[in-house]
Amino acid sequence: MIVLLDLDGTVWDSEEGIVRCMVHALETLGRTVPPRPHLVGAIGPPLRRMLSDVGVPEALLDDGVAAYRDRYLSTGVYESALYPGVLDMLDRLADAGHTLATATSKGEVPTHTMLDHFGLMGRFEVIGAATMDGAATTKAEVLARTLAALDGPDAASCVLVGDRHYDVLGAAEHAIDCIGATWGYGGAEELREAGAAALAHHPADVPGLVARR
Repeated sequence: MIVLLDLDGTVWDSEEGIVRCMVHALETLGRTVPPRPHLVGAIGPPLRRMLSDVGVPEALLDDGVAAYRDRYLSTGVYESALYPGVLDMLDRLADAGHTLATATSKGEVPTHTMLDHFGLMGRFEVIGAATMDGAATTKAEVLARTLAALDGPDAASCVLVGDRHYDVLGAAEHAIDCIGATWGYGGAEELREAGAAALAHHPADVPGLVARR
């Protein structure tokens, strides 16, 4: 089985870094900063969509992206932590013979920086991430690139693990089932309503759910 993993809200908790960079971008643009729950609820989609959801108008999105990335690439990437149990989850999946790959809407540069920071680069056959030029940013687009790099496996041999409805719906565009990670930013209700094939309430649940696919 090929196990495709979302990163933010699934492998690591990057809430603090992302929220602080959203605040930095909004303040740089002179925009009102929404309450923290609204900012946290916006985590998940591609960067431009995320900034739009927290109040950056279309005309200022380029400047907003630049301000966000300026802080995130230097500081925000390090304001994060692996979820408890994630390393054991990855070990168990690898020991069971599954191929691991990432599929994240985070940009390629911060993705590689964070994987290297956490010592995870060697655990994945393919590092699937959003392009920094905007050519591929949605979950479905990232998955298309990742699957191509994996030589186009059959959808039945793949499963995605992710924490938001974007993960479930993006996987569905490729006829891939999604295991919902309820410890992330979406929660069980959001994932269930989006059509997640199964719910994992802790990283330790994932290997068993994958084994039953």
